[in-house]
Amino acid sequence: MIKLIVFDLGNVILPFEHRQIAKKLHEKSAYRSDFNAEEVFSFMFETHKGLINEFETGQISSEEFFGLLKDRYKLNLTFEGFKDIWNPIFTENLKVNEAILYLKSKGYPLFILSNTNELHFSYIIEKYPIVHEMDEWILSFEIGVKKPDVGIYKMIFEKMDVAGNEVFYIDDIEQYVDCLLYTSPSPRDRTRSRMPSSA
Repeated sequence: MIKLIVFDLGNVILPFEHRQIAKKLHEKSAYRSDFNAEEVFSFMFETHKGLINEFETGQISSEEFFGLLKDRYKLNLTFEGFKDIWNPIFTENLKVNEAILYLKSKGYPLFILSNTNELHFSYIIEKYPIVHEMDEWILSFEIGVKKPDVGIYKMIFEKMDVAGNEVFYIDDIEQYVDCLLYTSPSPRDRTRSRMPSSA
C-alpha cells in the first residue's frame, strides 16, 4: 500500500531548459569571441565537475556563484541581471499539477526531492504555487548533498516512518530512482516510477 509519494522537481513538476542560460551569459561576456556558449554550459553544468555541484550542495552562496562566473567570463552583468537570466527557465506542467492536487485531495503525503539551488528555489516558491501543496521539501542546497548521494534519500525516511514498499518515487533520471531503491529500509520492495529522461 502506498503511503507516500515523492516527486522530483525539475523536468517532473517543472520542465526546464537551462542551455539558454549559457547562451545569454556568453552574450554578456567582454571576451565572447574567445570561447563559445557550450564552454560556459560545460563549466557550469558538467555532471561531475561543473560549478553547479558546489552551488546545489550549498558549498557556495548565490553571490559567490555569480562572482565566480563573472570573473571567469568577464560578464558585463549585475547580480540582479544575472538572476533575470538564471531563474526564468521553467514552465508549468499542468497535467502534473492536476495529478498533485488530486493526490493531495486523497490524503497522500507529498514530498519534493530535488537537486536545486537557492536562487532557483526562491524563484520557484514565489512563481509556482503548486510547490506549496507539498508536505516536505528535501532540497540539496539545504542539506549539503545531492542525488545520487545516499544522504539525500535517507532524509525521506527520517521525515516519515514508511517502509520501502510504501513509497512511490517519480524522477526523470532512472539512476536516481535506482539509488533510492538501494537506500530504502526495504530495498527489494521499493515501488518505482520514472519519467522519460530529457537529458
